[in-house]
Amino acid sequence: MTLPPNIEHLVILLPNEAHESQYPGDASYDQRLINQIYVPEKAIVSPGTLVTWFNGDADHDHKITLTNEVNPENIIFDSDDFAFNEASNPIVLNDTGTFNYYETDVNNEDTHFVMNGTIEVVDQQDLNENTLAASSSNSTSTLGSGDTAGVLMVPTEDIDTYVQDLKSKGFAIDSTHNFNDIRAGDQQTLLVWTTSGMNLNEIISTLQEITPGLPYS
Repeated sequence: MTLPPNIEHLVILLPNEAHESQYPGDASYDQRLINQIYVPEKAIVSPGTLVTWFNGDADHDHKITLTNEVNPENIIFDSDDFAFNEASNPIVLNDTGTFNYYETDVNNEDTHFVMNGTIEVVDQQDLNENTLAASSSNSTSTLGSGDTAGVLMVPTEDIDTYVQDLKSKGFAIDSTHNFNDIRAGDQQTLLVWTTSGMNLNEIISTLQEITPGLPYS
C-alpha cells in the first residue's frame, strides 16, 4: 500500500488467523484466511505518519516490535500485548528509511514462523495514490481527500451491509479487492477505507463495533 502525503494516519490490520503459518505445507497453513499476516504487509508512507495496528485475530493477543533496517538490533518501538479487537499504542515515524516490525513465538506448530512486516518512510510529495497492487473496476479513489487509511476484511456476500455501516459512521470506501480464502475457499473482500477529520479513538471505536460481528470471530 502506497499512501499519498495527505494520509497522516495508517491503521494496519492483523487479519483473523494471522498467527497461523504463512507457508504452504506447514500444518496450520490451511487455517489462514489470507496469505498476509498484516494488511498491508508492506506500506510506503510519508514522514510524520502515525501508525497503529488493529488486532482482528480472534482470541489471540499480539505484540509489535519495530526496528530500523539500518540498525536492527536497536528496538525503537514495543507495543506491549494488545488483545483481539483492540489497537496497539501508536507510533509516529518521523525519520525516513525502512522500518521492519515483527512478532515471534506465535505458532506452536511452527516454532520458526515469525510475523514480519515493513514500513518504508519516503520524503516524497508526489507519492502515487494507489492503495494495493490489484485494482478494482468498480472503485473510486478517495485517498486524496482523507487523512486516515486502513483495511477491513469482510465476507464478499455481506459487503453491501458492511459498506453501508461504515459509510453511516463517516468512513469512505476507497476500493475493494476480492479473494478466495485459504481455509474454505469462500470469497472474501478487502475494503480499503479512509476517514477525514476523525480522531484515532473514534476510528478504533467504530472498528471495535464491527469486528465482533464478523464470522471470523
